[in-house]
Amino acid sequence: MENIKSDYEDGSRIRISPGTVNHVDIMPGVTAREFKDFQLEKKLNIPANVILEVVQMISVVATGCHGVGYDVKAPSDYVVKMRIMNAKGNLKTFQNEDSKMFKAIQANFGCFGVIYDMTIELKQQDIVKVENQYIKLKNIFYDVEQMKKIFEENMSVEMFWFPFNSERPQVAYKPEDDEVWIRVINKEGNEENEDIKQKDYYNRKDLIDLMSEESLYLMSPTLAEQPSITPLFSWISFAMLKNLIYPTGPIYQQLPNAVHFRQNIRMAPMYDMEFAFDLKNYHQVKKIIEVVVLKVQHYKEKGEYPLNIALEMRMMGYSDALLCPASIGNPDYNGSRHVLFVEVVSIVHTDGWERFCKEVALEWMKLDGVPHLAKQWDFIPGINKHIYERMKGQIGEFKEQLKKSECDPEGMFLNETLKKLLQL
Repeated sequence: MENIKSDYEDGSRIRISPGTVNHVDIMPGVTAREFKDFQLEKKLNIPANVILEVVQMISVVATGCHGVGYDVKAPSDYVVKMRIMNAKGNLKTFQNEDSKMFKAIQANFGCFGVIYDMTIELKQQDIVKVENQYIKLKNIFYDVEQMKKIFEENMSVEMFWFPFNSERPQVAYKPEDDEVWIRVINKEGNEENEDIKQKDYYNRKDLIDLMSEESLYLMSPTLAEQPSITPLFSWISFAMLKNLIYPTGPIYQQLPNAVHFRQNIRMAPMYDMEFAFDLKNYHQVKKIIEVVVLKVQHYKEKGEYPLNIALEMRMMGYSDALLCPASIGNPDYNGSRHVLFVEVVSIVHTDGWERFCKEVALEWMKLDGVPHLAKQWDFIPGINKHIYERMKGQIGEFKEQLKKSECDPEGMFLNETLKKLLQL
């Protein structure tokens, strides 16, 4: 993709859109890292984005991927124009003035054709204060009022539970004693703050990330082959994370640097299943988390460790993009305006991963969740029927707009998974 030639006048593959001050044109092949660097240079930013730097922004948008922020939306929602090469080889331009069509275009999964470029709306640069906190699981996941308070009183909150980080020899393991790593981000609004992290901080951080990810990569085969070492591995890893990589206390950053806080993730490939839930109430959130906690404890008692990295939880605003799972929070579809994303992550080749995911997913489906379509989900029993029933309005509107566009009348761009999902 890096060899794709630009036809923009300046020869770049990412630029300020002509005649605008905060609209940015992005071609295929532009990575999240290149987009981040562009934002920092221009003192602009998108309100939320994915953590990964290596993925391409066109793909992030096309698959409805998300970041984190209580009142912010997915990257797809900030796209205002997209050019797509359709099945007839014609370049078609779609703009957000046609709101019904554009909601299908924003996260189109390639169904309309090959994306030529997109235009995304940014805002003036935000300076943020980032705080790392460590709170026992029982004092956050099982404390409904505390969870509500932390999510609703901050701009952006991510929570990570690394199972077994409280494991001690000769002491019965209790998940509620594990610590949960919480990243809290709020706007600082002071570009003159002399404490804003500079290049030397990021050089050191990149090196630490590289070393820790390389260690994880080297340890992954051993962890997969000898799952009994999982608790010890988790305890050591969490101690390093808490005391070296993400110590407590505030730091000040430009938002793009705060969003992409972890580098070199691609070095250690992971399994990843994620579900989205319309945020009805925080008692529901507790139930969603408890599904995983109880499964982890159940499997540990049998000497099995299908979840060996982490559970992550993030809150977002709803999405207008029809196939983005955050659309279930959209008030147009009786949503609450906010969406909870929860994912489980293990190293590749983890024994029992799919069985564990199926068990968790079946419980999450009962709690009204739908999978993030860009991650693992198609092996879950009954999942296509569940998604279609839960997102019937969105999928029906998507199919109607796809047909109306006449971009792909014979289904050239549809694979088998998409056909099943859309019931085509």
